Amino acid sequence: MSRPAGLVIVVAALTAVSFAAPAQAETAEEFFKGKQINLIIGYNPGGTYDIYARLAANLLPKYIPGNPKIIPQNMPGVGSAKAGDYLFNQASRDGLTLGMIGQQLVVSQALGDATIKFDISKFHWLGRFTTGGELTAVWHTSPTKTLADAMKRETTVAVTSAGSSSDSLLQLMNRLAGTQFKIVRGYRGVAGTVLAMERGETEAGHATVEQLLFNHSDWLRDKKVNVLVQYAMTRHPAFAEVPAMGELGKTPLDKQVIGLFAGAEEIGRTIVLPPGVPPDRLAVLRKAFDDAVKDPAFKQELEQRNLQFDPESGKKVQERVAAMLGVSREVVQAAIAASR
Repeated sequence: MSRPAGLVIVVAALTAVSFAAPAQAETAEEFFKGKQINLIIGYNPGGTYDIYARLAANLLPKYIPGNPKIIPQNMPGVGSAKAGDYLFNQASRDGLTLGMIGQQLVVSQALGDATIKFDISKFHWLGRFTTGGELTAVWHTSPTKTLADAMKRETTVAVTSAGSSSDSLLQLMNRLAGTQFKIVRGYRGVAGTVLAMERGETEAGHATVEQLLFNHSDWLRDKKVNVLVQYAMTRHPAFAEVPAMGELGKTPLDKQVIGLFAGAEEIGRTIVLPPGVPPDRLAVLRKAFDDAVKDPAFKQELEQRNLQFDPESGKKVQERVAAMLGVSREVVQAAIAASR
């Protein structure tokens, strides 16, 4: 090889490196600046998932370097499994797609639900706004007033669809706690289940803690509803007299099964990212979330909107998900038998 030819090759190589270097050195602010982040919401507008997701869309850009715009998009279907499938199999993996999916999907995957066509353990969890407490409330006209009553008489309860958390939790209560809930399926979201109860189509409805405390506080004040059971490991302070599902179960195996289902509450209203997001961008987005929930102005905004606030870091949520998916085969088999 002649000396001039070799020199040309060296210069060309150095030029290629010089052009590649700036792309590798791009900061998070440079990447996110002027960009649009799509936030996929696995539920219809108006529910708590939608409310928290849109709150994130409004307030999180302030804390992300470059202040990108976040656009919420509703993608309901199959208890948010449709959105989960999109996030896992189709969404961009560059940090420009976020999601808000159902807390119960972790349990669904642990039980081998065929509707879960993705691996939820591979999602990146950004952070939790609040836990997702659920409960069964009964209208004041029903003879059923307590959980003990529900063990003695059949009580009709409105739920969403077969296989949803509202359906599975009631099936679980019937088999492990001895309740006689008659499940009436087909209602649209928790708003639909409580409306069915109010209209007298059913005696009871599947609801969220937040729904009763903030959207229907007058029902509690005027004693229009009685809360029978909370689907959590421990009692919510606002319902200190109401049994938590974690207190029930006759055997150690029963209690582990109940713990798996009740653990979904701790996942709550959490933002996720698809697998494969570059670690540096994931770190930036997690820091933005942590900074946001620590900001007194952010907390004040939540209080003004009458929203619960019980934040947790994405790393901690990731650990919870791993623990739930790591339950023994014995627990999984017992859970499947009890909830279907």
